[in-house]
Amino acid sequence: MRAAVWNARAALLYSLGGWTMLGAMIHYSFGGGGAESGEGPENESDPQANQATHKEIFTRETALGLQVTTVVTYKDVQPPITQLLRRVKSFFDSNDSSSSEN
Repeated sequence: MRAAVWNARAALLYSLGGWTMLGAMIHYSFGGGGAESGEGPENESDPQANQATHKEIFTRETALGLQVTTVVTYKDVQPPITQLLRRVKSFFDSNDSSSSEN
């Protein structure tokens, strides 16, 4: 009997955590809760707002003498859950610490 009660409580806690995480991901992805919402001065120091891009340019020449150029652009995109966890972590970190310590 005690095992069934423990199992029910664990299932309730697990489902509550899962739905909370899913709701937070949806909120920050589509609801405008992320860096895209223009919340003001927080975006200036937010590392997620200044994501770096990296371009690679490949050029090759075909048999007919035509030149084909391919540009591949990589953007450092992180999943919404990582963005959410970094925001939560930055809430608890003091503003005096530098980013090189993290």
